[in-house]
Amino acid sequence: MTALSDTQKFLEAEISRLRGLLQRAGLDADGEPFPRDHEPQAVLDDQERLSRLAQGAGGIGVFSLDLTTRLMAVTPAYCRLFGLAPVAVLPAELIDTLVVPEAPSMPSSLERRAGSRGGLVAEFQIRQPRTGALRWIARRAEYVRDAEGRPVRLVGIAEDITERRRIEDALRDANERMQLALNSDVVIGTWVWDIPNDRLIADARFARFLGLDVEEAARGLPLEVVVRAIHPEDRARVEAMIAKTVRLGSPYRAEYRLRHADGGYRWLEASGHCELSSEGRPRRFPGVMIDIHERKGGELRLAALVEVGDRLRDLETTFDIASTAMDVVGPLMGCVRAAYGTIDASRRVIEVQRDWVARPDVVSMAGRHSFDDHGVHLEHLQRGETVVIPDVEKDPRTARLAANFLALEVRSLINVPLMEHGRLVAVLLLHDPRVRDWSEDEIDFLRNIADRIWATSERFRVLAELREANEELERRVAQRTRERDRVWKISQELLGVMDARARLLSVNPAWSAVLGWREDELVGATPALLEAEGGPSMRAELEQLTASDSTRRFETSLRHKNGSVRHLSWTVVLVAEEGLVYGVGRDITEQRLIEEELRQSQKMEAVGKLTGGVAHDFNNLLQVISGNLQLLQRDVTDNERALRRVRNAIGSVNRGAKLASQLLAFARRQPLQPLVLDLGRLVRGMDDLLRRSLGDDVQVEAIIAGGLWNTFADPNQLENVILNLAINARDAMGGSGTLTLEVDNALLDDDYARLHPEVAPGAYVMLAVSDTGSGMSPEVMERAFEPFFTTKPEGRGTGLGLSMVYGFVKQSGGHVELRSELGRGTTFKLYLPRTHQAETQLPEVLSGPVEGGTETILVVEDDVEVRATAVDILTELGYRVLKAVDGQSALSLLRRGAAVDLLFTDVVMPGPVRSPELARQAQALLPDLEVLFTSGYTENAIVHGGRLDPGVHLLGKPYRSEELARKVRQLLDQRAQRRMAQTPPTPEPAREPDAKRRLRVLLVEDDEDIRASAYELLGMLGHDVVAVSSAEEASEVLTVDSFELLFTDVTLPGRSGVEFAREAVRLKPGLRVLIASGHGSAALSAEDTLRLGAVVLPKPYALFQLQKALEQVSASL
Repeated sequence: MTALSDTQKFLEAEISRLRGLLQRAGLDADGEPFPRDHEPQAVLDDQERLSRLAQGAGGIGVFSLDLTTRLMAVTPAYCRLFGLAPVAVLPAELIDTLVVPEAPSMPSSLERRAGSRGGLVAEFQIRQPRTGALRWIARRAEYVRDAEGRPVRLVGIAEDITERRRIEDALRDANERMQLALNSDVVIGTWVWDIPNDRLIADARFARFLGLDVEEAARGLPLEVVVRAIHPEDRARVEAMIAKTVRLGSPYRAEYRLRHADGGYRWLEASGHCELSSEGRPRRFPGVMIDIHERKGGELRLAALVEVGDRLRDLETTFDIASTAMDVVGPLMGCVRAAYGTIDASRRVIEVQRDWVARPDVVSMAGRHSFDDHGVHLEHLQRGETVVIPDVEKDPRTARLAANFLALEVRSLINVPLMEHGRLVAVLLLHDPRVRDWSEDEIDFLRNIADRIWATSERFRVLAELREANEELERRVAQRTRERDRVWKISQELLGVMDARARLLSVNPAWSAVLGWREDELVGATPALLEAEGGPSMRAELEQLTASDSTRRFETSLRHKNGSVRHLSWTVVLVAEEGLVYGVGRDITEQRLIEEELRQSQKMEAVGKLTGGVAHDFNNLLQVISGNLQLLQRDVTDNERALRRVRNAIGSVNRGAKLASQLLAFARRQPLQPLVLDLGRLVRGMDDLLRRSLGDDVQVEAIIAGGLWNTFADPNQLENVILNLAINARDAMGGSGTLTLEVDNALLDDDYARLHPEVAPGAYVMLAVSDTGSGMSPEVMERAFEPFFTTKPEGRGTGLGLSMVYGFVKQSGGHVELRSELGRGTTFKLYLPRTHQAETQLPEVLSGPVEGGTETILVVEDDVEVRATAVDILTELGYRVLKAVDGQSALSLLRRGAAVDLLFTDVVMPGPVRSPELARQAQALLPDLEVLFTSGYTENAIVHGGRLDPGVHLLGKPYRSEELARKVRQLLDQRAQRRMAQTPPTPEPAREPDAKRRLRVLLVEDDEDIRASAYELLGMLGHDVVAVSSAEEASEVLTVDSFELLFTDVTLPGRSGVEFAREAVRLKPGLRVLIASGHGSAALSAEDTLRLGAVVLPKPYALFQLQKALEQVSASL
């Protein structure tokens, strides 16, 4: 402001000399005079002098306003003040338009006092037109008058006083804030310094801040007491400011750090003034101190962030980056130590390369340190939590090891974690020797610093990696270019480029491999020329490509050069800016064939499920009819007419049973009893049967290859398949022709399996049945294996023969292949899996008269009529028959002690107990019991993989009474022979236990039936039993009652029985343990056997086995 004021004074002194000159001359944009022709040399000299004067005025603008023309001659500086481009002349009204309307005075007011004497002054605010900036302008001027004293011109200067106005406003605001501060908590205290006597009198707040005696401060202290409390870095500056204020008697304002009573330094603002005596001597110095620690800290922290950012910008190593940041952070935060360390969380250590310390005698933390030596807050850091500890002696995380911290001059600390992808990678540490409450602003600042350190380290790491990546990219680009060329050449997919008219511009070699056309034959042509008739149009698809819909996927059929058709799937992309279409075509011919095979297979599977269900219900109906007809047949033996009708009805039932059997065979639900076969031997053995069945006009030829492998199949069903195919062949040949049966080994490879998805690659035995008949059309071939589909006249066939063939082969794990052509005959190829087992001798067929017996048979059947029929048949054969409607009622009978020799049960029954489970539990109760299943539809209960489970006997529905009688007798005879052949050890008879061995038993079993059975057996052996269903119930009983033995199942609801036994023994140390398990002794480890003294009772167990286990337990008591 001093230089500006000097210029103003100089210009005001020159105004009088300018009056005459400005009356005769104006100024141009550069301070040059307006050009006038024939101007006298004196005028030119005055104009030159004015130009020099204007240029020396710096930022002050000079103007001359002609009051007649209202035009102003201005200097460039004047234009700049108003934000205008430099011009020589301005209309006065232009300046008025720039003035802010709310301004207190207008520039035009300068000329409203044209008749007045002396200088004119105005201050106003303008808005610069180009930038919109608001500026304050001060303008001073005087009138230039003519000879008569009339004002003709206004000459003056203008200057920018924005800064002055800002200072004035700030001073006013500061005064207001000072007044408010005096009444607020931010005021530290007030003082009055008696300068002549050097006594500084302070209020109580001032004294408490410095830790001084309040009364002593009220009486007055030497100024030096306060000066010594100023931070050493600020002390000289503050002393100089005080000396200047005292010397000049000027206002005093200073910001510095003053030592608080707790030993720490706080920022404050001291304001006051020095009062002088009338002689000009310093007399009195009153003042006030305001706490600005938070604000100043924020400013310094912000400045520190900027400084850290600037200093870290060019550093590249983590060591340099961390060291530089700590050099800034440590002094700013007023701590004793600042460090940055990287974390090895697996070893719970931190490594510090270099730290900042406040004094040379402070111990450095550089090196590796264990978190375990300094508290247990590593887990907090690993969760991304900032660890703030105001006092290590009081915080539970560090109190135990506080001595370690105090040895390093650490009373309070803050640890800021650095996380990367949820993993702790580094920590910023600050230590303070005093108890310290860290503010949120300080914590945020340290987090920001830590982030910057990590970000800078990462940035340079990434830049280094980026440089390496760029170099690698250049290498890879060259490599990818070569690879792209190779991919173009070796790709199995058709790659091509077409122009806007869909003409091929380039093609890869795959076009020739897939379609047979040479490259020169394809380039220039359109793919549409190769389209097969009736297929989708490739041209139509390409025409739909647009800039907004630039990608299309479609399928077409193209002609191979040899005339065959190939199916292709295309993806084409239009690149509009290039006017080119890029296409990729994949040969899906094989895929379409496979999909067709799969659709056919799924269709057959769905139909099979339907027909299987129908056959089940049909067989139950046939069983009732058949059984009653056979019983009725015995009652009408003396009525020939009725007997003939019954026999006709039985014949119809047999045909229905055959139909149901064919349905089940197609549905793959026919229970098979496969044997290891020599297929060649079986075919040779059928020679006479085939010749008799086909007639003399059909020639039968059998071609059996040498070294034939064995296969695993049901011989009876396989003979039916061959006979069925032979009869179909005879009908197709019109009763005469040649039937060829060929048997050979076959290997189906991966290529074959790829075309037939249901086929597993491997070794097979192949049976081909070929005829010289009329053949089949493609439409007939597609439906040949569907049930009830036939081309024979009505009444000549059921349409189930080929479906039965298909179902049997699939159920046997094989594959059927059909080849036929109209007029060229038909060949069925049956592939059955090879087996390495030796051939099985076929079982003998029972013959002779039907025999009954006196044994007891339990019939379990939910269908009332079927059950009644079976009971009648068996009763007539002399057997004692019991009956039950489901598995649960059957088990109830057996548990009540019913003596049964054979269980005859339906496979499919309602209720919770299924037939296999019924058989298992029944044989557990009666180990010598025989079981015969019956069903018209076995599902998966006793048949797996299409084959009966080992040891399972099945009588299919509908059955004849003779079949039932023979099967029952066969099983009961086998039972008798087994009893005679075996000499099982005679179990010791159950004896009444000795009174000392009468045990109190806690039985734990969740299965209701097993629990009831075990309860009954234990009671029979004379023991006292309490039975519960869960470990929870057992625990409650143990707390209120005493037992010698815990008898528990190895698996209980929701937990292990062994685990519960361990708890029970801990609760009752003398308790013995008996564990029932279906896994045998493997259910219990050697350690548990030893520790629990436990005995394992394998399931299923008989009475004597239970008794033996109990005796073993009793011996240990």
